[in-house]
Amino acid sequence: MQKTCRQCQSVFEITSDDLAFYEKVSPVFKGKKELILPPTLCPDCRQQRRLAQCNERFLYPGQCGLCGKRTVTENPPHVNQPIYCRECWYGDGWEVRDFGREFDFSRPFFEQLHELRRTVPALTLNQTGTIENSDYIHYAGYSKNCYLIAHADYCEDCCYGYGFKKNTSCMDGYYNLHCELCYDGVYIHKSYGLISCQDCVNCHSSAFLKDCIGCKNCFLCTSLRDCEYHFENQKLTKEEYAARMKTIDLGSQEQYIHYQKELRSMTHSMIVKSTNGYNLENCTGNYLQNCKNCQSCFDVEDGEDLQNCYQLVLGAKSSRDIYQYGSKINECYECGIVGDDSYHILFSSQIFIGNSDLFYCCFLANGCKNCFGCCNMTGKSYCILNKQYTKEEYERLMPMIIEHMRKTGEWGEFFPVGTSLFGYNKSSAQLFYPLSKEQAMAKGWTWDGYEPPLPAVQKTIMAKQLPDNIKETPDDILNWAILCEETGKPFKIQVLELKLLRAMNVPIPRRCPDQRYLDRFAKRNLRKIWQRKCKKCKRDIETTYSPDRPEIVYCEECYLKEVY
Repeated sequence: MQKTCRQCQSVFEITSDDLAFYEKVSPVFKGKKELILPPTLCPDCRQQRRLAQCNERFLYPGQCGLCGKRTVTENPPHVNQPIYCRECWYGDGWEVRDFGREFDFSRPFFEQLHELRRTVPALTLNQTGTIENSDYIHYAGYSKNCYLIAHADYCEDCCYGYGFKKNTSCMDGYYNLHCELCYDGVYIHKSYGLISCQDCVNCHSSAFLKDCIGCKNCFLCTSLRDCEYHFENQKLTKEEYAARMKTIDLGSQEQYIHYQKELRSMTHSMIVKSTNGYNLENCTGNYLQNCKNCQSCFDVEDGEDLQNCYQLVLGAKSSRDIYQYGSKINECYECGIVGDDSYHILFSSQIFIGNSDLFYCCFLANGCKNCFGCCNMTGKSYCILNKQYTKEEYERLMPMIIEHMRKTGEWGEFFPVGTSLFGYNKSSAQLFYPLSKEQAMAKGWTWDGYEPPLPAVQKTIMAKQLPDNIKETPDDILNWAILCEETGKPFKIQVLELKLLRAMNVPIPRRCPDQRYLDRFAKRNLRKIWQRKCKKCKRDIETTYSPDRPEIVYCEECYLKEVY
């Protein structure tokens, strides 16, 4: 059937497979299946709505409501959300069910959930496992000596990274996995000593590469496979390469910027594969690995039978409309951040580790099951709005609540954007679906105008006044605030950051960390699929390269013949 999105008025399709999936995941209470209705928003608007519930990049000063410890938190201070530090939140000093309340059948459910969520103490930051000397990491776990990394696990001595997994001494990266001593990279996997590279795997001691695999000692190259001693895609002898490299000093800001521009110029005429991925069967999207039957999916590894899913890893199956993070989820639908052995999670956000049969819940940490409309809990079952029930009471109430939600038009819909604890501009939605303040406010969504306090420093310096070369930069830089050349906002260089910059011989950044993140994000293709023809064989292809892009787009077969 064809449907018109009630938000953007675009036309989207509901297939028989979609209907079968909604029927499959619909919950059952006392032998009766409570059918989930087809969505009323198009896939993009559904994704925007999920992303609006996530704040992955902005941290605020805060104070634990139990122990009084000063901390940082994802929750804006003006929202007045109660927060507990990690030790207190998981401790025995409070009982989350004390905040429980009866379901009010005279009011919309989302209104009641929003009030509950604003009342129950939230965890300051989303951290998992052993954390050592890494107070400023978010949506991250099992890390040591790290600073401002997110969507990250098992890292050491890393800073300013997103999507970091098992990295050591990496900085300013986007989706770097199993890497060491890599800087300013986008989608770098299993590599060592790379500077300003993108879409590279198993590469070593190289700089300014794009779409290279198995390369080492290469500089300013594109689309190479298993090459060594290449400069601007030209093969050199070891001695010739060494002589050329002696003329280059990437510690110089002037040279660094020059070669960034050179690589951008080279990529305008490069041949690219329609999609970035491998070992795929019946899949559409981009950055897919070891996937089967995944449609309109992006940044997914080891997935099967997925649709409209983003940033899922490690065995996600039979799920649709999920934003992040996977790890053995099954039969989940319309969720923002769910993972680690979770089963049958519907219309929920931030669900972690061994949960099952949860509906309309927010931040349930470990081992929860059979809960509805609950917030900030761990290890609970048969709760509604954080109030404890017996199994029999729970199963009696749930059909009544669902019927009420059908009447209010809430059943089958995700949390409205307006119920988010975060201003639209501070949520992940702003990154993928940018709006002006006026546009967001016109929709009834909130906007966050909070500005963090200025850093405590001895002096301030404009970015253009910095020494050109890292070798000329004194230790005293740690006491300065640099004014970002793009935004004018002051930022400080951290001890770990200076150590890594010197180790990799790259210049002091002229842009603040958030602007550098946006610069890396801008190197990615949009998560949008275009219908095109292979430039070589003219067969129909689906690609994230829009028709107005300058790159030469080949189908996979023609591309592989070209690069191997």
